Amino acid sequence: MRYVHVEFRFPPSIRHPMHDFLDGGDGWRSELLTWRRLDDGTLATLFRVTAPRGPYLERLRAVDSIERFEVGPPGSSTADDDGVVVDDGAGDESDETFYLRAHETLDGPLDAFLGAFLETEFLSVPPVVYRSEGRLSLGVVGPPEQLRGALSALPDPIDSDIDRIGSYAGGQRLAGVEVTDRQIEALRAARRVGYYDVPRTGSVADVADALDCSSSTAGAHLRKAEATLVDAYLDG
Repeated sequence: MRYVHVEFRFPPSIRHPMHDFLDGGDGWRSELLTWRRLDDGTLATLFRVTAPRGPYLERLRAVDSIERFEVGPPGSSTADDDGVVVDDGAGDESDETFYLRAHETLDGPLDAFLGAFLETEFLSVPPVVYRSEGRLSLGVVGPPEQLRGALSALPDPIDSDIDRIGSYAGGQRLAGVEVTDRQIEALRAARRVGYYDVPRTGSVADVADALDCSSSTAGAHLRKAEATLVDAYLDG
């Protein structure tokens, strides 16, 4: 199976209001985990959001295209082995991760962006990651020859950059090792930028740029993941 990873950049003039919201903080992001277009044209979506919950939801309520939504329990939440959200009681104003299910009716360039891929054989590999400055990262499995047509069908203001083409091998996890999705992303970014090369050619700052977060946050993700993997190896 052929895998293609593309990064898009949406200008402010056509950017979704909640995508635009992510410019407000370091490392704020949203991940589209799954979606479905309903028979009435409504788009049903499930997001994992990392941003201050209170301000995010206040902005969301002001978006006319959002018909309804629901979120997980208040506080900074994580998921257990069964995917059940566990609340740790953090306040609404701190950066936190929460889950959001929304129903929305899109039109204009954003609907055209979605339509460009609906008419192809591509299958999206979640998550679709939204970051600051209008960036959106999308991985798909499908015929690479169809990609040119999909990209040419995008509204003109949307820029695209193909940064990976290869064979899809899926994600790999070590059984019983509790490494979070974000830590895995940090490890992959570190390998990609040369952080684990010998001699080392990439820095924590390079990892932070790839993750769109601060260097201290990127370093913390790497240290926690490395400690978990070392313990699993030595104790296994």
